[in-house]
Amino acid sequence: MFKLVNYALPFAVLFSSVTFGHAQTSSLTIPKALQAEHHELFDALESATKAGGKAGEAAQRAMAVLKPHFEKEERFALPQLGALEALTKKDATLPNDLRDDLIKRSEAFRAQLPAMLEEHKQISAALHAMRDAAKQEKKDDLVELAEMIAAHAAMEEQVLYPASLLIGEYAKALADRK
Repeated sequence: MFKLVNYALPFAVLFSSVTFGHAQTSSLTIPKALQAEHHELFDALESATKAGGKAGEAAQRAMAVLKPHFEKEERFALPQLGALEALTKKDATLPNDLRDDLIKRSEAFRAQLPAMLEEHKQISAALHAMRDAAKQEKKDDLVELAEMIAAHAAMEEQVLYPASLLIGEYAKALADRK
């Protein structure tokens, strides 16, 4: 019921505008695959909130912490990842306005990071409660969903957040070369 689709999107289509109500302030865009995964997880959790029982109630509590967290990620952590393709080219250069935007965004993200990691702890606790309730009620699809969201959070902490910060550091290094 809550299976995520396989995002084998062509590389040329991996970028689109930010959603979740946040206006784009520059040419930076969140990679489409990340947007799609966030939306799929969000939609699946939203469906889980209607499952009834203790698992549905736990899903509602998880949604209460997850929704504002996703919005914060899409505002502070993920737009910088839209610059990865350009930055991986040999002798990468960035227009000054984009470079400055990357630096500013990364600094804002670095300031938000401790709170966001704390939110991950809250999300983890809510997902643990959801998984336990779903196991008791034999709602295997909700158990699987809780585990998928937890795996997504780990991937963010281990890969996406550091990459986002590194992009800002790289933009600073490019600025220092000039």
